[in-house]
Amino acid sequence: MLRASAAVPYGQIMDICRAIADAHPIVAACIHGPFVGGYGNEKSCINVLLILKNFGSMLRTYQKKVHDRDSFVLAVDQRAFQRDVSSGWLGEISADPLLITYEPLVNSDYLLRHEVALKKRVVWELLESLVLEFPELSHELAINEEYFMYETQMERAKLFPLVSFRFLNLLRSDVKLRNVESIMKGYRKALEELSQEKWITLTNGTIRVTPKLVNATKSRKIPIPMFLRSVQRVALRHIFSSLPRMLLPLVVEEEIYTKSHPDVNEIEDSALKLEDSRSRVLMPTSSGFIPLSDATSIEEFAKKAVPSATGVKVETREIGGVLNSVYLLTLLKDHEKQRIVVKKFRDWTGFKWFPLALWSLGTKRFAVLGKSRLEREYALNQYLLNNGLTVATILHVSPRQRLIFQEFVEGKTLEQTVKTILFSKVEAEQELELVKEAGRQIAKAHKLGVGLGDCKPENIIITEAERKLCFVDLEQASRDGDHAWDIAEFLYYSGHYVPPLSPTDKIELLTRTFIAGYIEEGGGRETVKKAASPRYTKVFSIFTQPHVTLAISNICRKVKGQ
Repeated sequence: MLRASAAVPYGQIMDICRAIADAHPIVAACIHGPFVGGYGNEKSCINVLLILKNFGSMLRTYQKKVHDRDSFVLAVDQRAFQRDVSSGWLGEISADPLLITYEPLVNSDYLLRHEVALKKRVVWELLESLVLEFPELSHELAINEEYFMYETQMERAKLFPLVSFRFLNLLRSDVKLRNVESIMKGYRKALEELSQEKWITLTNGTIRVTPKLVNATKSRKIPIPMFLRSVQRVALRHIFSSLPRMLLPLVVEEEIYTKSHPDVNEIEDSALKLEDSRSRVLMPTSSGFIPLSDATSIEEFAKKAVPSATGVKVETREIGGVLNSVYLLTLLKDHEKQRIVVKKFRDWTGFKWFPLALWSLGTKRFAVLGKSRLEREYALNQYLLNNGLTVATILHVSPRQRLIFQEFVEGKTLEQTVKTILFSKVEAEQELELVKEAGRQIAKAHKLGVGLGDCKPENIIITEAERKLCFVDLEQASRDGDHAWDIAEFLYYSGHYVPPLSPTDKIELLTRTFIAGYIEEGGGRETVKKAASPRYTKVFSIFTQPHVTLAISNICRKVKGQ
């Protein structure tokens, strides 16, 4: 039993409950609010949830006196309550006490069972929301178990700002630990069940979604916001008739909070004081975990990178980007240089975006929003890195600023290699081997299910130190991307370097070499054949000569086998 509830007159509360129930059997009952949360006093109100069998009113509120204190009783029909738990049928108004600290009065097993069921549904819906908002990034996120508690209360505070005072009271420094522990017990049981069902992996309080959950979420429609998802018209009359009295306990919560925090004058201020739940959703990088709430600017990153800036010179210059802003951040100290590429992802709007959309019309859909492209750049970089491919190392991510900080990759682009092959008078064996390796590496990505989205030769760097092929600019990559597009883009884009009216022997050699590497590594022959389709050739015919396009497509089309 909780310490602060010692002063609660249980006998009188049960008398009130029996009087309200009358002939209706009491299924379960609990108290919640200031006393149970440990922040009340001898005059604080007592809040009661009373679940009754065959209660014709479905949902009713009562205000009673217990000695000199007010007590607020929410009486609810058992079937309506259980539908509220399973689907939010009453907007979770009756189920809400089970999301916070409560103390059972009658039938604790029933309450615990439905608390876990409610929290399991809430967790599922919050995970669905993350997957829908971050379809690629969700695979990489490491979610702290307390995220679900904070996000649930944040969502309710958006609808009813007074709710934030209750949660702030529960998290008061002297009672926070035991209240968090009390609330999290049900969440942990729910998470364990989801883990056993293979929807998530659970390791030391850290949750990762599984491909099973991601695929299930993407395959079904999510209609309306969580809170309103299952509220039926038949329930609205009961909700609105009870709402005025139900808000009274929350007004009391506001009074308790403002007495100890006189600086809070506006209800809106309280919501701002709630911890940002996304600080508990983490993205792994080479320099550690970064919260989804991170808003680090370029200047702030530079200060963190060189905390003792004595003798350190920091240079920032823009190095290009039509659809994004790209900067080179250089840190100089004692003749040593560290270079970092900073990419700012802007939304593609207006004239800049129009030519790209027109160019690929009917063939390729590009991610347009800066947020979506940042997500892809980060998530696919991590996925390819974890599966043995070479990518630019991500040092930091700032989702709020839409910035990604990556190590500068020393080396030359494969574009130079392609040009050497096409312009050389003799067979460029070393360069052709690099093209063959490009085919192998792209096939590796495809075997992982990844479509690179923008793998023209200039987005593949031959690293200076190890001579490995490194993929950069992954903002159009995805786990369900078009593999034939990758092959078409690499080959037809390479073809646009062929000098006007030149023979096609060199580009044909390059094409055969690339395809040999692709198939050698397990790439699909049918995927190569698809690259010969007019669907792709028409896109690149804008800047690649017709006879070159024809030569490349003929080789792709004639690849033997399945």
